Amino acid sequence: MHGDASEDNWGNWQDAGMNINTLDLNLLRVFIALYKERNVSRAASAIGLTQPAMSNALLRLRRSCNDELFVRTSQGMNPTALAEQLSGPVREAFVLLSQALESPFAFDPASSSRIFRLLMSDVGETIILPQLIDTVMRSAPDVRIEAMQIPHDRYASTLEAGGADLAIGNLPFLKSGFFQQRLFEDEYCCIARQQHNKLQGRLSLHDYVQHEHLRVSSGNAEILVDNELARRRLRRKIVLVVTHYHTAAEVVATTDLLAIVPRNFAPDPGKLRLLPLPFDVPHAKVRQFWHKKVNHDPGNQWLRQVIAGLRWQNPKKHSRTVVAL
Repeated sequence: MHGDASEDNWGNWQDAGMNINTLDLNLLRVFIALYKERNVSRAASAIGLTQPAMSNALLRLRRSCNDELFVRTSQGMNPTALAEQLSGPVREAFVLLSQALESPFAFDPASSSRIFRLLMSDVGETIILPQLIDTVMRSAPDVRIEAMQIPHDRYASTLEAGGADLAIGNLPFLKSGFFQQRLFEDEYCCIARQQHNKLQGRLSLHDYVQHEHLRVSSGNAEILVDNELARRRLRRKIVLVVTHYHTAAEVVATTDLLAIVPRNFAPDPGKLRLLPLPFDVPHAKVRQFWHKKVNHDPGNQWLRQVIAGLRWQNPKKHSRTVVAL
């Protein structure tokens, strides 16, 4: 049979062993067609090859695998034991490769099971995650979100290496090689416990510097406040330093210490009072950042659009403008 002519050459080539580095990936289509059709002519027709081209491809496939793979029987071209062993992995690999090559810009949130990793502070988790996960669970039920907290000096390298998909926050240090999109601005304010013994009414500058303070080491406002007070030749008395705003809120709720938090942090009104600062400091500019290498990644684009579409408690500004840094 002309369509099976490659069998005649089976004994003429030498045992070279299989080499994945030299394997023509187009031969995966040949293998799948032959496994399904069990006939060289029908397999050739199924993938648009001539019989001679199919016979030549089968010969090359046999040489690559160091196995006859398909042998002629009265029932057709039956697979060998190795072909049976390879059939599942080859079909799965071909499907994955085809999807990657044929639909490079496709992302279907409804069927995706992708894991997205976000760099954000505890405030970011408090403000953004509840809304984000609610939206994601409705439109992408199998997508998973992982919030990560790492030192700021590792943000750039982590995003560049693909260890995280986005960073969200007031992050002025992410510059060259990154894109950014503003989400909202948030003003800073002072928190004190509801039953504070020495605070009555509006917080004056005199009262502010007379009281003892708690400092949040991860907070961007602390240096702004210190600079403003230094400009006025004033200083705060810092008696405690903590890492996170949540810890600060818990301590302030049971002491007479004062602390600075973003207004969107929204501490428990039953325990804490939210007071305007007695001087002006720049607002927190909360943005989402991503590395340039994922700018066109469809999954990353989808997540950015979801986050940009969220609404915040006390937004000052909201912009969809994307800026390359």
